[in-house]
Amino acid sequence: MVVEQPQPPGSVPKYLAEGVPKQDESTLRELQGWIDELIEYRADISEDEIEVAEEESIEAVDDTGETTTVIKKVPCGKESCSTCPHGPYRYEVHRDGGSLVWDYKGAVDE
Repeated sequence: MVVEQPQPPGSVPKYLAEGVPKQDESTLRELQGWIDELIEYRADISEDEIEVAEEESIEAVDDTGETTTVIKKVPCGKESCSTCPHGPYRYEVHRDGGSLVWDYKGAVDE
């Protein structure tokens, strides 16, 4: 039985799909370790890094999953609103380069 080289996922850019298989085993293992570190870096966001606007309030931070979940209340922006801030709302936060990306996931049932 002939074993074939695994094919890269379709989402992998051509330069990686062609270049990675050319590396020796030692380099591939180092690359694998670096990729694991990058994945952890993007998902591992400490509470100290979570910054919110002045009128917003953090209700909870959970960093036990693949992303960091932040529950916060936010103002609506209306000057006449007497119930601000509103919420709580759930966000999944991850790192993209050096910036944090907040993905809104909806209202939290209290």
